[in-house]
Amino acid sequence: MLQAPSLTSKPVLCASDIRPLEAVILYDALLPNAESRLMEALHEIDPEESFFTNTFRAARYALAEVGLCASDLIWRRAIREYTANKNDDDDPVFEIANKIRDLVKNWVFAMPNLNLSSRGFNMTPKFVQLIHVLKSCGSYGDKFRGIVLVQRSEVATIMVDIMRTMIDELAFVRPYALASELLVTDGHEQRQLLDNFASGKYNLLILIKTLEDIDLPRANVVIRYNLFESQLSYAFACAHTMVPDGHLIHMVEKGNDLHRRILQEYSGPAVDDRWIEVVLQEGNSPVPSCPLKETGNPYRSDEETASRLEISIGDSVNGGRLFEDDALLAVFRIAANLQCSITTPSLHPLFAVHPIPIPSIGGVQQFVCTVTLPPGLPLQTIQGPPRFTPAHARRSGAFQFCLRLFEFSGLDYRLIYTPRRSDDNACANPSLLKSDLVSGNSCYMRKRPDFWVNSLRIPEKRLFPVVISVGNPEGLSEPYAPIVILTRQPLPHLEPFKLFFYGVFATVKNERGPAVIFDGERLNHLHSYTLRICRTIANKAFVCSLEKMAYFIAPLLPSQAKDFSCSNMTDLQGAIDWQAVARANSNYVTRFNSDNLRDPSEFEDAVIQDRLVEFTRRCYVVRLRPDLSPMSKPSDSPREAEYANILEYCRARRKGFQGLQDNNQPLIEVSKAAAVLNRLNPVHKPFIETNKTGPKYLIPELCGKCTIPASIYRTALLLPSITRRIDDFLIVKELNAQFFANMILEQHLLSAVFTPSATFETDYERLELLGDSFLKYFSSVYVFVFNPALSEGALHKARQLIISNKVLTQCGLSIGLPSYIQGKTFSYKLWQPPNFTVQDVSPQHTERSNDLTSSSGNGGMAIYTKTQAPVNDTNASTIHSTSQSKTKHKAPDDNITQWLGDKTIADVAEAIIGAAYLSGGRDVALRVIKALRLPVADVEQWEDFRRKALAPPSNVTPRLRGGTLSAVEGIIGASFKYPHLLSQALTHGSIHGYENTCYERLEFLGDAVLDFLVVRHVFNRDDHMSPGAMTLLKSAMVSNSALAAVCVRTGLHAYLLYESYALGNSIQSYAEQLETKRQEEHQKAARDARPPGQYWLDMEPPKILSDVVESIIGALYISDGFTSDGVEFMFKKILEPFYDQHVTVKTLSYHPTKILFEIMQTQGCQQFFIEKEKLGETHGTRCDVIVHDIILASATESTGYIAGRMASTAALDALEGDPSFMAHNCSCKNRTQMGKKDYKNRLEKMLADLEEGQNVTSEEDHNDSMEVN
Repeated sequence: MLQAPSLTSKPVLCASDIRPLEAVILYDALLPNAESRLMEALHEIDPEESFFTNTFRAARYALAEVGLCASDLIWRRAIREYTANKNDDDDPVFEIANKIRDLVKNWVFAMPNLNLSSRGFNMTPKFVQLIHVLKSCGSYGDKFRGIVLVQRSEVATIMVDIMRTMIDELAFVRPYALASELLVTDGHEQRQLLDNFASGKYNLLILIKTLEDIDLPRANVVIRYNLFESQLSYAFACAHTMVPDGHLIHMVEKGNDLHRRILQEYSGPAVDDRWIEVVLQEGNSPVPSCPLKETGNPYRSDEETASRLEISIGDSVNGGRLFEDDALLAVFRIAANLQCSITTPSLHPLFAVHPIPIPSIGGVQQFVCTVTLPPGLPLQTIQGPPRFTPAHARRSGAFQFCLRLFEFSGLDYRLIYTPRRSDDNACANPSLLKSDLVSGNSCYMRKRPDFWVNSLRIPEKRLFPVVISVGNPEGLSEPYAPIVILTRQPLPHLEPFKLFFYGVFATVKNERGPAVIFDGERLNHLHSYTLRICRTIANKAFVCSLEKMAYFIAPLLPSQAKDFSCSNMTDLQGAIDWQAVARANSNYVTRFNSDNLRDPSEFEDAVIQDRLVEFTRRCYVVRLRPDLSPMSKPSDSPREAEYANILEYCRARRKGFQGLQDNNQPLIEVSKAAAVLNRLNPVHKPFIETNKTGPKYLIPELCGKCTIPASIYRTALLLPSITRRIDDFLIVKELNAQFFANMILEQHLLSAVFTPSATFETDYERLELLGDSFLKYFSSVYVFVFNPALSEGALHKARQLIISNKVLTQCGLSIGLPSYIQGKTFSYKLWQPPNFTVQDVSPQHTERSNDLTSSSGNGGMAIYTKTQAPVNDTNASTIHSTSQSKTKHKAPDDNITQWLGDKTIADVAEAIIGAAYLSGGRDVALRVIKALRLPVADVEQWEDFRRKALAPPSNVTPRLRGGTLSAVEGIIGASFKYPHLLSQALTHGSIHGYENTCYERLEFLGDAVLDFLVVRHVFNRDDHMSPGAMTLLKSAMVSNSALAAVCVRTGLHAYLLYESYALGNSIQSYAEQLETKRQEEHQKAARDARPPGQYWLDMEPPKILSDVVESIIGALYISDGFTSDGVEFMFKKILEPFYDQHVTVKTLSYHPTKILFEIMQTQGCQQFFIEKEKLGETHGTRCDVIVHDIILASATESTGYIAGRMASTAALDALEGDPSFMAHNCSCKNRTQMGKKDYKNRLEKMLADLEEGQNVTSEEDHNDSMEVN
């Protein structure tokens, strides 16, 4: 069986007690195929495919999967169904559709032709191989039972139609298409199918992917016509196959690296036997403690997804939907992750299906499924609804579990498959608005999260809470109360993040809670309160209808605010401070009760304002001052210095002032309430007071008390920064899911899309350096493998076609990357919640009054306001007529556009590659490179390089001298599997006859490998080092002189193969001089109590010495099958210790001031000084390194030169000890940058001043400040 000579079969993969025998059947790739004549005729009638759109797409899919014949038969089946349901032949709207119908009805359809050499061949090589496999099964006779697993239903039905016409070839085959959900939901349909399959009425089932979990008898042969990135799908295929005599067959396209990768990662030994056992037992067993690799792809067409009307769970992050038939896989994935994360595995079965007792009369058997997951979620067990089949019961139980988990805000959005965007307009870039030919920059639209748009489709009665807590960054005396943000869809998990407060930071934590149902009245209260908060903190007349409000804000009861936990709160509605909501909704400010002016509790946690209008400045109450009155003149209040007392100040400065009712009332000591600021910028400077002096003491009678407490008000002022950060997280999640299959860790991807000009806590610069070196490494391997005959120079050119900034920019544009890049500082003044608009304040409205009541309910008074709009109205603008209330129309919102240069787009692409490497190593980075659409075909995984590489033959390399192999292996700490590669690495072009086999190609490869290893070493060793310092170190480590020193120090130079007397003398002379220099440097270092530095810089080495180190690395890399195992050993043994001893920021042999200057230049810092001061004839000279008015380091020595050097060294130490210093204190990157020539001139002047400053006078030294501006 399965041994027909027409088959091209690979060896059996594996077999065991639960696994069937497996074979791989290879088929030829489909040549580019033109449309069938029928499709050409149809396009003449309807070139835009405006009618039968889905049929056009299905026909194209069938063409690729089965062939031209199948493509035409799709139309025949579709028109039959159309004709059966249409009776409006005379309707002119359907004129085109009727023409298509008539064409197809009268078309002469060709029979299937499987003869590859025939001109009439109209099937695919893949389908031909399938028929060959089925023909070889004829020896089973009547016992034959087979299953063919395909992806789409249209292919299943057309396959059956075609096979039924092939009486000669498949006389014993009786096919049936399993493409109906009734086989899952209808017990009668399922029993009938099982009976027919058991009896042999049908002996071949064409099964679609979405029905692979139904209960079927095991078959002799299961053929996976399509491959799926799903280990669970493989387990189902094994469960459908008989053992030990059955066969599981995988159909793989010849030379298709993607198919090879899928087969390797999602089938065979990659899948643990225990998962097959779980599937065999229909989930009625504990989940194994081993990973389950899945992509979550349901393998449905977009049309199938869009046409489904049943209930589903929506993912607002990316717009995906989870249906009932997807839930089974989702629960398996959740259970696998939980079981792997706990120390004591759960022993409960995942799915337990039980029959329900049948009613006595006319009852139908039903089943229920109990779903039990390992601990770790807010929900562990649930019982699904009754269903007529066990398979449907499992699906329904799994879906109910996902639904309840969703309502608990606990369903990971990554379990819901993200629909991929169409590649039809891959070259278009809709985010591009305009370009500036002079600067080379272009203006792009900034991405806004889809979450808020998607969530607006959901009714607002059910809301999902997220409690935001900030802590107390400014001390216990100024508390920040937690607030609740209520969204229509659950926000995904968000990591805590930092907000910055002038040198300190606060960590913003968020905790999600279960869904809460609000009635209409309370929804209106929340809507009004949200408007009040937003209007107050922004001082703008925001309006937004309830239906368009994306999220709501609510305060917590003071008793619940401390240590509040959503997970422990059963009644969130009861935890909301509805009285505080009502107070805020009643008005924006109230008057103090005249009877309570001496009661300190009246002023606790209060925000007050001395102008009784809605949009004005506000102050925090510090304390009540009963020792002061309006008749007092406080000495610490400069505002009233020119007046006899505070009352006189009010009389002179307050318009319409008519005196006080009580001249002896106590004063309120206040502090200015900060406005909304950018709290995401670590170097945001404190607000500088203007010459206008603010109040320190206010008279209660003249003030209003804001209806929002101070603790809530402080937190609310942070909302613009908090919501902006939430948007950043959401955008990164979209980017990760849309293009990178969630392979990249979000904290790394977040850094990768932020430019330095955005002035956030992190940016892409370090990742860009890592990604750049990895891309160079990968592309060098790629061009080396796929161009075995190219010389080193040609390889450089080929590599440039992959790594150039132009290529990276074009690839970034092709996927729409610019819109995801965050290139601008957060414009907090332009903050506006989704769908909010700013209402015009008309003069008529300004003059109207609004009744303002006292906090006790008495003593009402009229306050003239800038806006009369009642916030508790459904839409605050409704009190105006259409002509009176208008939304402000401005120029294009500067907050949603940004200018980016091509270099920035290329840098971000490299940073994303770096983030991918940190997230999952080289294979994840490779897949991200492909997702970025870089031109690297014919490779899907790193192992492909080993398979496709051609190693240099051993007979064209010179023989190594005796003992060379063992000596070199001893030096580098690794072994060569192919010694002739070492011979090639050591061979110089001077050896006659081996000019073409010298080490140049190996050197090209080794250079890239070493470059990456060095950057990775510096990246990991100094995890907060600035990119400028990293670049300096990398350049020093991979320089020819450093590698030559390594070569001589390790003794590798003694094994070189060359035939040049002059070269030999040069190497010998250099080695002797270098050893002398090394000894001298070590002696000086010991004497000065410092680490030894770069003793090799003053010598010019023979280039062969550095080349041979790189070529040995290249040879070892190839010898290990294009893996870095041996190279890692070599790096750890000889290179890393050498670098750690001789090449650090402290040991670089540049003048330390120059190193410091280079670091400042790469940071873009323009406020960097070295200030000298002569302390007297006997006290020497003092040098201070000053950055943004902060003394970073100081040193006092006998001369200005030594002091400057020591101060610069100390500054380097300080930066190394506090890597975030520059990020927190320097904001120069937002300014116009200094040119390189100006920087060079400044540096030369600085070094000259330090040299000359040894003999200048004290006064000259004191006045000589070297500013870098």
